[in-house]
Amino acid sequence: MRAPIDGRVSRAFLTVGNYVSGGPGAMSLLTTLVSVDPVYVYADIDEDSMLRFNALVQAGKMETNGNGQTPIELQLADETGFPHRGHIESFDNRLDPNTGSILLRAVFSNEDGRIVPGLFARIRVPLSERHPALLVSERAIGTDQAQKYVLTLTASNTVAYTAVKLGPAVEGKRIVRSGLLAGEKIIVNGMERVRPGMPVTPQEQGAGAEPVKMAGR
Repeated sequence: MRAPIDGRVSRAFLTVGNYVSGGPGAMSLLTTLVSVDPVYVYADIDEDSMLRFNALVQAGKMETNGNGQTPIELQLADETGFPHRGHIESFDNRLDPNTGSILLRAVFSNEDGRIVPGLFARIRVPLSERHPALLVSERAIGTDQAQKYVLTLTASNTVAYTAVKLGPAVEGKRIVRSGLLAGEKIIVNGMERVRPGMPVTPQEQGAGAEPVKMAGR
């Protein structure tokens, strides 16, 4: 027998000598076959996210790849970041009234077989148009009860406490939604050794270089 698609075959449920039936309602299952390249990923999207997505599409602000498809990213359970790139193939035609969500189907290339059918994965869907963003190192972010903060430097090189609102992670850094302005200096290393109001001697590095190290005085 020859399968009409390529993929990975499961175990043989029947072997030589077994009886095989092809009658309606009683057909014998010989084995199963799953497609492995490309793979299809299904995810439930909540109503608010769907509305934001549709608004971007209707306004012509949704980012697309060279083929006019909406890009999407995937992360497996043992991975950091979202290294797999694919595109959205389709949405279901209605919301599930019981869950308030709609089913999305995406397609990912899987030449190395890294994505195994049935795995749990996380996906990242674009819900805003491309825009400039302020990013800071995860090491520069502190937690004060339910609030996130960074330690900034004043013009006189003293430490200041600055509450921030954060967005998603991007390549090991976090987007700052509010609280911090471009060009402000922040403490990355040595946060545990300084406190607000304390004078410091900064050792500065440019963006993308090694983290800034701070020395108290």
